[in-house]
Amino acid sequence: MIARPASLLPIGVLTLLVALTFWLSRFVQPPDFRADRKALHEPDLIIENFSAQQLNSAGDIQYAVNAARMTHFADDDSSHLEKVTLIATNSSQPNMTITAPEGKLFRRADGSDEVMMQGGVLVQSVATEKYPALKLTTPKIVVLPDTHQALSNDGVVLESASGTLNARKFTMNTKTRRIVFETVDIAYLPRSNK
Repeated sequence: MIARPASLLPIGVLTLLVALTFWLSRFVQPPDFRADRKALHEPDLIIENFSAQQLNSAGDIQYAVNAARMTHFADDDSSHLEKVTLIATNSSQPNMTITAPEGKLFRRADGSDEVMMQGGVLVQSVATEKYPALKLTTPKIVVLPDTHQALSNDGVVLESASGTLNARKFTMNTKTRRIVFETVDIAYLPRSNK
């Protein structure tokens, strides 16, 4: 049986249509369309009243991060936090609370978390029989919760009943509560004998 050219015409037209559609698709959308979309710094997730907790190996809360609003960005896997509170817990010491108007949550290259807080940061803990109250203010702080570190190079003020300490920078272990200050100015208020 010999094929007629007229019966091949619909197949040829269909093949031409498929090729034309493919060409138009490639022409209208650049080759790296998805990569370009990911490169845009646009939110992919927004959560109101955000709350997250990190547990230690015993199942106890190691730290908690709360925010009025969390906006996540897929391009760099970062999160912007509004009205953020970070609470570092330790069974042998009072909780340490760090609050700020805004912050960012990053995943570091080693897989650990980094929380950068700014806009007037307040670090505080209540007094106990063993530990004095802590009130520390700084414009900006970086917290590495997985390694129990908090640090600032933007100036810090430590207030206590004994006086005020101003420093250019500090590093603190949120678990042991050991604080190292650099370039310090202290105003000491001696107790009055009444």
